[in-house]
Amino acid sequence: MSTITCSRCGQSAAPMTTCDFGGALGTKLLAHTCAACWKEWEAQRVIVINEYRLNLGNPDHFATLMRTMKEFLRLPA
Repeated sequence: MSTITCSRCGQSAAPMTTCDFGGALGTKLLAHTCAACWKEWEAQRVIVINEYRLNLGNPDHFATLMRTMKEFLRLPA
């Protein structure tokens, strides 16, 4: 089984088995995010959506959520 070094927690761990995103973002998430940190993001995502009253049908709101996710997970640029 391969391992990755998570960009958020810095631990060497098994990568996520599935990802909600395809393309370059999905590849980056799979290469730099452990399953535990992704689970933390899923809980945080709900808080962010509710706190900022985001409507994910609005492109600006969706961009806010994506920016927040990248910051939370400390994804490399």
